Amino acid sequence: MRTSITTHTSRIRRTTIAAALLTAALSTSACGITEVSKDPASAVPAGTAVTAPAPSTAPVSPGGDTTGTPRVPGGSSTDGSGTPGTAAPSAPAAGSAAADRQATGGMPTAHRPNGGKTAAAAVATCTGANTRVVVQRPVRPINHLLLTATNKGSAPCDLHAAPYLRFDQAHAPTAVDDSTRQQSVIRLAPGGSAYASVVLMGERTGGEVNGRTASRLGVHFASANGAGSTGPSVQLTLPSGTYLTDDARVMHWTESFEDATSY
Repeated sequence: MRTSITTHTSRIRRTTIAAALLTAALSTSACGITEVSKDPASAVPAGTAVTAPAPSTAPVSPGGDTTGTPRVPGGSSTDGSGTPGTAAPSAPAAGSAAADRQATGGMPTAHRPNGGKTAAAAVATCTGANTRVVVQRPVRPINHLLLTATNKGSAPCDLHAAPYLRFDQAHAPTAVDDSTRQQSVIRLAPGGSAYASVVLMGERTGGEVNGRTASRLGVHFASANGAGSTGPSVQLTLPSGTYLTDDARVMHWTESFEDATSY
């Protein structure tokens, strides 16, 4: 009889404990308590969308620009309207190799004349291409011709030595009086003039002197190196009755009208 009572009591106790455990489990589930994972991603409930953080509306550019203007690849930028605009390229730093190449058309300094210095433009020689010549026969002094050379171009030209004269079809040019040589080259500005007198009849005493009347005069221009004439000549019609002898001579060009007319 005692054994039956003990068994019944044990069953009641086990039933009570099981009921208590079930009640505790149901209470815990109702409170929503779950295990916390070390992995943050696994902690997101299933079915919840994961979005990346929105980018800042004013990104900082590599150059430190914080204005919020977006950069466009290829050297362009956009203005406030969103229209692409080309950014101006930066100029090379002064004294840099890039600036040197830009200023000299890409030619290295070692290959440029005068070590990279800009050479002054050469002045042209006065010739018939850029110079007008007029011939006159003055009243005084007698037996003279006066030549006037004027620069008709738009740039200066250099007039060298003396004019080389050929009357008609003479075999030799008229003699030059080197005692009238100038100290420097005559540089004629546009519109500027120089002069030279021609003595038609020399002062030779004794001996036979041949003379003739001429109608045409060829004026040739001396070269810069003194080796003969250069450029086109000028052909002039002489004043009627121009008479000259074999000992005629011409002076060097001069800028002084007084010196020319007193020769």
